[in-house]
Amino acid sequence: MTSDDGTAGELSARIGRVVRTYRTQQGFSLGDLGRATGLSKTILAKIERGDGNPSIETLQRVARGLSVPLGALLAEDQAPRSRKIAARSGDALGDPSGMRAWLLHAEGRDHRSELFELDLPAGTDQRTDGHLPGAEEVVVCLAGRLRVGPVGAEVELEPGDAAWFAADGPHHYEGVEDGRALDLVLYAGARA
Repeated sequence: MTSDDGTAGELSARIGRVVRTYRTQQGFSLGDLGRATGLSKTILAKIERGDGNPSIETLQRVARGLSVPLGALLAEDQAPRSRKIAARSGDALGDPSGMRAWLLHAEGRDHRSELFELDLPAGTDQRTDGHLPGAEEVVVCLAGRLRVGPVGAEVELEPGDAAWFAADGPHHYEGVEDGRALDLVLYAGARA
């Protein structure tokens, strides 16, 4: 996870509080969450203390282990009724693959949705095991060329093109050329 130094600490602390809250609400010990995510108790404890620098994939594993969407770990406590979302003003997340993502919106109703802005430099190949059961994604290419979708069923996008796919199984995002995209993740019946 990367962000400006001033906000990185705040984001890490907020994520830690949220993870700890979800874990304790579900009656999980760190060991229980570790078994559900495949992450060590040490890594999970660092995340909860706000000391960690987890990648997107690590946060997705934690979200899956807690049965919540990724945005639930990142969203502000209370969203205003309306707001302007300036370009790249959301919390910046990074991954060793080279992909960067900015959470633009997270919806906490029964049908939860999240909107991310993605940077996909050429050569990026961000893979994920999938989101919660029933999750879907719509990816809109803003610039460059991208290849996205479930492993083995990817589609190539150019500016203005969009892809829809079932996102509850293995899928990936690849930068064929330096690219930017909007990624809408839809969760059916997911809790906040």
